Amino acid sequence: MKNDAFARKQRIDKLMRRLQRNLRQLRYKNKLSQAQLAAKLNVDQSTISNFESGRSVMTIELVYELYILFGDDFSCPDMLFAQAKPAETTETERLQD
Repeated sequence: MKNDAFARKQRIDKLMRRLQRNLRQLRYKNKLSQAQLAAKLNVDQSTISNFESGRSVMTIELVYELYILFGDDFSCPDMLFAQAKPAETTETERLQD
């Protein structure tokens, strides 16, 4: 698939539709207007409208801000926001301490 531009474009479009739908559903669920959500993200109301309608694309920065704002409710199966767990110390590291 890495050389198949059409397939990549299809997957990206599907991801964007999921993000748009998820954003609108979470905004309704949390009883936020587009203007209220825009104020929380420091963007214009029209930016939220454009995201939800698909007229513009969210930056990865805004996607992550939405995840921080809504937590695990803002999910997309194709994107993982989980933080890396700290590696367990090995026996050798424990002996050195």
